Amino acid sequence: MSSAQHSVMVTPELVELVLLHLPMRDLLITAPLVCKWWRDLTLKPTLQRALFFEPDNLSLPRIKNPLLAELFPPFFGSLIDHTASRWSWPGSAKTIMAMPCSLAPEAFKRKEASWRRMLVSQPPARTMAVSERRHARGGNSQRRAVLEDLSPLRMGPLYDLTVSLVDRVAASFRISWRGIDSLYEQAPDNDEDVTLDVMYTVQCRRVQRNRQIDSKFDCDGREQISVHWGETVRI
Repeated sequence: MSSAQHSVMVTPELVELVLLHLPMRDLLITAPLVCKWWRDLTLKPTLQRALFFEPDNLSLPRIKNPLLAELFPPFFGSLIDHTASRWSWPGSAKTIMAMPCSLAPEAFKRKEASWRRMLVSQPPARTMAVSERRHARGGNSQRRAVLEDLSPLRMGPLYDLTVSLVDRVAASFRISWRGIDSLYEQAPDNDEDVTLDVMYTVQCRRVQRNRQIDSKFDCDGREQISVHWGETVRI
């Protein structure tokens, strides 16, 4: 190792800059295993922001968490057309169970799993809306809620809430992002940073009670997210 290389590797500020340029997965998993010093460096504010553990309010434009987008594709897929059929929506019980995490369910389920603490975007989403549309033989209806106690929005609560709403027959979902998705700009009522749209068809009671998402996708650290729905309206 040259003297210049040695100088870099023994200078904390320079090593921090080097680590900052690692792929996110390597920074999260590999770097802390090299030595205790590197592990401690990954806890520095700059690297915690790069790992989406701490807010980066100066990050513009807003970007989705790339590692979460890789691991949870249905939650980060994009639609171009706001009027697209729900059958083209990226999220459903089937697509949740096809996520890469299905290959390592025990690591995924752990209460302390790092993905649960990750911010879904930088800068972080501070407000979130949920819209639920219900199709039934007696007519269709819709209700909406704004969640104000999830700021900043992390993946654990987003996952837990979504699974609780779509774990039923004939349900699908999509998530749109302010400042990222063209879909968001087409929606007339979106004022929040993130909007979760859920749509389902009411089935007979026996079918309706059956779970659609395998229990291995239930997280040990899952939270019960309270949703205070607004008025239900006919559509």
